[in-house]
Amino acid sequence: MKEQSSRPSRRTWAGAVASGLAICTAMGLGTGVSAASPHANASSKPIVVWVDSARLAMVHAWQQANPSVKLDVVTFDGGSGGDGSIQSMVGLDNRTGHGWPDIVFSENANDVQSLGQAPFNFPATLNNGLVSNAILNNFTAGVNDPCMIGKKLECLRNDLGFDVLWVNVPLMKQFGYTIPTTWQQWQAIGEDVAKHHPGYIIGEQGVPWDEDIYLQPAQCHLNDVVAPFVVESNPKDPNCTNMTKLLDPLLKDGSVPIANDFGSTFAKQYGGKVLLTVGPAYDSRAIFEGPGSALNSPKGTYEAAAPLKWAGAKQTWTGNVGGGLWILSSHSSQLAAAAKVMVGLATSTVSQDQSQGYPGYAPAAKSWIAIQDKSGLFARPLAPVFAAAAPLIWPDWSQTPWNVFSLWGQNVVPNLVSGSTVTSQLSVMATAIANSAQNYGYQVKG
Repeated sequence: MKEQSSRPSRRTWAGAVASGLAICTAMGLGTGVSAASPHANASSKPIVVWVDSARLAMVHAWQQANPSVKLDVVTFDGGSGGDGSIQSMVGLDNRTGHGWPDIVFSENANDVQSLGQAPFNFPATLNNGLVSNAILNNFTAGVNDPCMIGKKLECLRNDLGFDVLWVNVPLMKQFGYTIPTTWQQWQAIGEDVAKHHPGYIIGEQGVPWDEDIYLQPAQCHLNDVVAPFVVESNPKDPNCTNMTKLLDPLLKDGSVPIANDFGSTFAKQYGGKVLLTVGPAYDSRAIFEGPGSALNSPKGTYEAAAPLKWAGAKQTWTGNVGGGLWILSSHSSQLAAAAKVMVGLATSTVSQDQSQGYPGYAPAAKSWIAIQDKSGLFARPLAPVFAAAAPLIWPDWSQTPWNVFSLWGQNVVPNLVSGSTVTSQLSVMATAIANSAQNYGYQVKG
């Protein structure tokens, strides 16, 4: 495998909008190739794979298991934080007429929506025979919805960022709390913690993914594409304001403070003091347990509990804090071979056992979660909670060409840091979404 350190130089309506702009050059190339096997045929030239450093272990593992397949691996930032690096590089390749990769890994679920329309027109269509239904049907229900542009599947999800409730088992016992099942119960614990255990926290705010953690499970209609070129962004939606009014007192009393659990000072400030927090599945080893995690907690400190439900609601929903995806280039001169490699990376236990997050491909997810539980790091097995939570991502927070992470981070987080309430920022975010939507030719419904 040749490797370079860096490269020089939801609603179905959401997909339907992009499909009016997308040009799928893969159409008509239908190979009829079955992707049931993760092994690819040897190719006359290397398959070029762009991937971030966090997923290199996955690519290395797959390559070792498939030594006859030539890969040329290029590391880059994966479009981290919606920085547009993939769009910039693809745009340059479009202008020069060469240099496109065969496969790209993206950290942002909305990248396929922006790359799937002019001027990029990058993704190849997968559900026209290039990837078999046998493979597609084994993905967890709904996880590939962000990959749909109209009726065309234009990426495969790698891992899922659904939220669960992370629980510090010894602290909960010490303080005498019962694990909450509703957001209202969670809020009550936070208010009690602020009074009787100041300095301990039940979550955090002030990061670009706040809206995924809190607004999505509340079914807040702030970024919901409801018709072609029509997005609903209603800051007065009771689903939005009910959640932000629940959060405001917790921000004020410090039980859900401005903090970043991926930040360099988080462990020093809150190590041993995170009683509860709502966060994505990949926090298991990234934040809580095991060497390399932010808190590196003693074995058996944390467990995952079911996602919180809004009291009185019929359905529990969870937010979607990222989760990467694999995109096949429509410009690839070896689509069949490249598709097999991409399927292998997205579905084989060889690669997915190295994933940082819960795999979107259900058989691989069983293997991945078994490894986590076998480690003995967590107070109780993660598997039952993760399996139940994975299909609960709220579908009406649409994947759109604009990056909502970036909009929240740029427009809302500075105001929260300066002391604004969360409720006051709903209108700020709605304005930012409206401006972005209009730039892409959308009408905005308030």
